[in-house]
Amino acid sequence: MEPKTLDRVFRRIQIVGKASYSISLPKQWVLSRGLKPGDFIEISEALDGSLRLSPPEARFRQHSCRINADLCKDEKRLQKLVVAGYRVGYDVIYISSSEKSIPEISKGLEDVVNALPGLEISHEKDSKLVIRNVLDYARFSVDDLVKRCYLQASEIFNNILHFLETGRYDLIPYIESLGDRLHELSQLHTRLMITYLKRREIGRSLRFRNPTHVYSSIVIVMIIRWLVEYLIHLTRLISRFRKKIWSDSRVYSVVRSVLLELSSLLDKSFNSYLSLEFDQANKVLSISGDLLAGGFREVFMKAASKDRLFAEFLAQFEIICLNIRSLMREIAQLSLDLFMESKSPVCEIEE
Repeated sequence: MEPKTLDRVFRRIQIVGKASYSISLPKQWVLSRGLKPGDFIEISEALDGSLRLSPPEARFRQHSCRINADLCKDEKRLQKLVVAGYRVGYDVIYISSSEKSIPEISKGLEDVVNALPGLEISHEKDSKLVIRNVLDYARFSVDDLVKRCYLQASEIFNNILHFLETGRYDLIPYIESLGDRLHELSQLHTRLMITYLKRREIGRSLRFRNPTHVYSSIVIVMIIRWLVEYLIHLTRLISRFRKKIWSDSRVYSVVRSVLLELSSLLDKSFNSYLSLEFDQANKVLSISGDLLAGGFREVFMKAASKDRLFAEFLAQFEIICLNIRSLMREIAQLSLDLFMESKSPVCEIEE
């Protein structure tokens, strides 16, 4: 049973010696946590300046949930509940069933569990399956995780260009596998963010600097996911029309040039985010105007007039690329948001 939450109370600050201040702890809270005089408690400061008091066992307390597989109409529903349990931060997921075979349930969940970082099927009994998280939160800072996501997106961009240049169709499954890997990292990211909101003490492991950093860390991984979805769509689009692209050297040159420009923009926007480079972020935000300027649009229009089907490709290509550029601008704006609170000489924060 969870200890009852305490109603709001007020305590007067007392002076202890010459260098310390103290407050008394509510008796109900002390007794409900099994504490006694002489025990240690952990005191940590949250980003908003509030203090969090944690009994020693709170750092190690595992959060668990139980799923009754008999009440799930099919295997897919059970799989989705396991994913949701992982995302919202449960350390142990117990699955029970009196009607279905536990080994059969375990086999049906293998692919799902393997796709969730840190999760594994640890124990099977006749009527219960135990799925346990073995992830060590201290291994991840949030910026390291964001960087991993960025590297997946960058690798996808590089392979799209390689596919366009070489025509190696075997790169398409590889690009899609990179998308799957990014999805796994984003599931882990979601878990860490929700767990942080429940257990603020892991903020030190994630190395959050301020509330703006928390917000930007949530948003930027969502942006990367949208970006990768656009890139995979773009891969399939190029695959479908590749012969037509190659048949016109000018169109091929335009497509390649636009992709190179967007790839460079991706690097600049993320460099500005990770290193808080004001000038880089400002350059990305300053980019505007026609994506197909400088004679590029004339090439596209001429090719589209000759082939109605090819006109479909050119229209979709431009829309996807414009959306990708818009996402890069969003990342650059997050960079400036963080820069404002970086204690730079440019922006002095007044308390």
